[in-house]
Amino acid sequence: MKNVLFYLIIAIAVFGLIMNLDFFIMGFIRMIVSLIIFGLIIYLIYYFFFLTPDQRKYKKAMRKQKRRNR
Repeated sequence: MKNVLFYLIIAIAVFGLIMNLDFFIMGFIRMIVSLIIFGLIIYLIYYFFFLTPDQRKYKKAMRKQKRRNR
């Protein structure tokens, strides 16, 4: 009887840990997505508000050159 009770408690604990791990992983993924979106917004603000049109053309030409050299 004690053996069955012991394994029942272990099974409940493992189930709880798995459920908590699922919550942790989803929270971690949500945080990563939020950081990517935040970084993208900062880059777009930098690109459209702080770069001059000549600098934008230069960056665009550099990207095209990198693609050609691959």
